[in-house]
Amino acid sequence: MTLTAPQTSLEGSADDPWKQVMALPCRLRVEVPVAVFTVADLLGLGPGSVVRSGQREGSPAFVQINGQVIGRGEFDVLDDALAIRLTQIA
Repeated sequence: MTLTAPQTSLEGSADDPWKQVMALPCRLRVEVPVAVFTVADLLGLGPGSVVRSGQREGSPAFVQINGQVIGRGEFDVLDDALAIRLTQIA
């Protein structure tokens, strides 16, 4: 999915203000809720630890960019990887 910049009167020209910001990095974050997680569980974490979330394929999740919620998605499996499928953009 591609998000497009708002239309401006300068778009497409050499003075396009969006051209300067398109390559700026941002942080995409998807929170995976864990129903029961204790301090003892936290202290027991180490390399190779697995935390079961209880979330299943199709479960809803909030999608954030730089800490701001921008929409919702659902967990999905793409090839052998866990993925997020955007279902709503705020």
